[in-house]
Amino acid sequence: MQAQPNLKRQSSQPRRLTDSIYNRFVQATTWLIVGALTAGALVLAGLAYWELVIAEGAHLGQRVVVLLYDWAAQRYEFIKKFDAEYEDRALGQPLALALRRTTPCHVLDVAAGTGRLARSLLSQPAFAGAVVNLDLSRAMLLHTRHHQAQHERRVHRVQSPASRLPFADDTFHAVSFLEALEFLPDRKAAAREAVRVLRPGGWLLLSNRVGPDVPWLSGMTFSRPEFLAMLSELGLCEIDVQPWELDYDLAWARKPL
Repeated sequence: MQAQPNLKRQSSQPRRLTDSIYNRFVQATTWLIVGALTAGALVLAGLAYWELVIAEGAHLGQRVVVLLYDWAAQRYEFIKKFDAEYEDRALGQPLALALRRTTPCHVLDVAAGTGRLARSLLSQPAFAGAVVNLDLSRAMLLHTRHHQAQHERRVHRVQSPASRLPFADDTFHAVSFLEALEFLPDRKAAAREAVRVLRPGGWLLLSNRVGPDVPWLSGMTFSRPEFLAMLSELGLCEIDVQPWELDYDLAWARKPL
């Protein structure tokens, strides 16, 4: 008796081959989708880090910047890790020396944050004046109380934007404007405001970001020649620009008498 061919086995082979190809296609498609989603998530995370950490929300508007600083106020000192001895050498001591013959003396710290300049300056025996901490973040201003309690009578706090300082012309003997210019929508206008409220003969301390993050802050910083040119355009004299910290140049300049 002649054997009959196994038609069921023969018909199942093409089906298994089709199923195998289909499964491989599904696996490859799944991996492509997962890879694309992962890459997209990494790109979004990178963009978020760039905007919220490096640029500190500057491209998202002033309200976002203030919200970020309000949120970070309690952790700001830990994030920045200020070195008190370095702050004294770079800021407090030289500024107290420059103002030693000025009595009474009033200093404005624009974008004061948690009050780093006031903390250093008020601890100098040579300085007997008062400091105004100005910032748009209410939480930052409130947090200065933790660091300036012993000098409370010599510290004033004002919540205001740097672009419209609520003071008359020629009010302060010194104005500091540190680590903030690059996050403002109109840097030159903010610098002009600082000079406006500075008394003739007074000192301006102004920082300009020059560190490795600058390429990620396109249009938000000055090149070194541009920074010097701006200081000259503001009519300042005795301009001295030196490297400061890791990411900045610090300018000391005087308003002519």
